[in-house]
Amino acid sequence: MIKTLLFGVWVCLIALASSYFSAHMSGSEKVAEAGKGGEGPIEFIKSDMISVPIIRTGKVQGYVVAQFTFAVDTAELAKLPYEPNPFLYDAAFRSLYDDQTTDFTNLQQQDLTDLTKHIAEKIDNKFGAPLARDILLNEINYVPRDEVRSNWVKKQN
Repeated sequence: MIKTLLFGVWVCLIALASSYFSAHMSGSEKVAEAGKGGEGPIEFIKSDMISVPIIRTGKVQGYVVAQFTFAVDTAELAKLPYEPNPFLYDAAFRSLYDDQTTDFTNLQQQDLTDLTKHIAEKIDNKFGAPLARDILLNEINYVPRDEVRSNWVKKQN
């Protein structure tokens, strides 16, 4: 009985030691990798929902309703003398508004990748530093103009 109890305690000690060693080693590798890349920690800034009119041939065709999360470099963020959120939203709005190549009625995966890269470039150009690490899409919807009006009329009745 005592031998079984001692054997169980030993197995528990070995399991605890191996999990501690494993966690300790994996954590040190991440720190070493982060130091090699020169990249510091990032901060996530979640935007409000933005509504962007899509204008083609001089007429509003519909609206893109989107919400983004901006992954920004905290070291560059700390250097800014002002709050970056309005500028991040502006870059996203202008990227969606200026985009003449994307067909929002039939979005493709490569369209979203190009769109997020374009937004990140606009942000970096606006701040003059590599601030945007990544742009994450929380939500993106296209609402045709006719549906907006018909939904509004239904709500009024």
